[in-house]
Formats: sequence, C-alpha cells, structure tokens
Amino acid sequence: MLCRTAGAACPLPLAEGTDMNPFAKTVAGLFLVVGPQTNNPLEAEGICSALIQRLSDDRSRNLEPSTWQNAVQMVPNQVESATTSQALDRTMPIGDLPGALASICANIVGGSHASALAQPIGSYLSKFGEPTAFNCLILDQTRTSQIHLYLTCLNVTDGPSSGSFRIASTLLSTTLDLSNKQTRTNITEVFGSFGPPSDEPFYLRFFT
Repeated sequence: MLCRTAGAACPLPLAEGTDMNPFAKTVAGLFLVVGPQTNNPLEAEGICSALIQRLSDDRSRNLEPSTWQNAVQMVPNQVESATTSQALDRTMPIGDLPGALASICANIVGGSHASALAQPIGSYLSKFGEPTAFNCLILDQTRTSQIHLYLTCLNVTDGPSSGSFRIASTLLSTTLDLSNKQTRTNITEVFGSFGPPSDEPFYLRFFT
C-alpha cells in the first residue's frame, strides 16, 4: 500500500513549472521510504527528512546528481557501499519513457517490491512530460534492523536512431546495520530530531 503519509491519499504531483514542488522540472527528483506501518516513525523516515532539508538548502543545485550523492554519502556508519554506472539504449515512444525510468529505479530494490514500486514512480514522472533526468532516492527499512539506501541518478539523451534513447544510470547503494549498537546510537544522535517527511508531492511512503 502506498501513500504520502499514513492515512493520506496517493500522491498527485503538482504541475510542471510551479514553485510549490522544487524537485520537479524536466529534471525531477523523488524520495521514497519503504517499510512497515509502525506506531513510531522509522529511522528511515527521519533520515529522509534530513536529506530533503539538506537538498532544499540550495535550490539552484537541488536537482544535480552530485548534490544528491554528496548528501547520501554524509549519512554515518555505512557498510556495503557501492557505486555502479551503465548506459542503456532503449527504443520506445516518448510516452513510455517515465515507465522505463521508474522500472530501472524499482528493479534496483528487487524482491516483491519492484513491480509495486514502479507504478507510483512512473505515475509521478508522467506528470512532468518528457523527463531528461531523474534522481530517485529509496530508503528501504522492510527489516527494522537494516536500512538499505538506493540512489539512482538517470540522464536521458537521444539515441543513435529515431525513437531511441540512451539512459545513463549511476547507482549508489549502501546499508545501515541498526542491529549494531553504535550504528543505531549514531543514527539516533544525528537524525533523531527529524520526524517523517511532511506531505510533499516529491515524497512517497510505501507500506510493506
């Protein structure tokens, strides 16, 4: 089940070009927290709030992939960190591009969530016409003792033939092991004052 905050309706992003959504232009950004519905906020929700705040500090650069990557890399006590890049050539109608980008982001999470996550991500992107770039940060706390962070930065250019696109993908993935007492203490000290993200069009909450 997906909603922006517990008990809220599914997201309806604002129209392209409005100032109310600073993470949506032809270049778009999206934050997504995956995890069970709990009485208290998940640690992933606090981390997400902090990252949104940090990225909102400089709206002239808040959609640059390097800005997102630097923000994620500042989260302490990361293990199993990796960065991979690849380029994909796809031939499709322009209208199918949001769905293709959404599938790339969702498939990185894998498991049973992948197909369920692709639909709302694609719906978000489709509100803004033809996306030329997309930054998607997913914090997966399906298991309360671990948080998996997946940052996907996509850049779209015309391919070599008519109707084709080249999608450059950079993935930064890392894990926070909350079963480690020191890690949990550090995460609480840094992010404990942050509650869940507010009801914003660039934030989605996916309940497992």
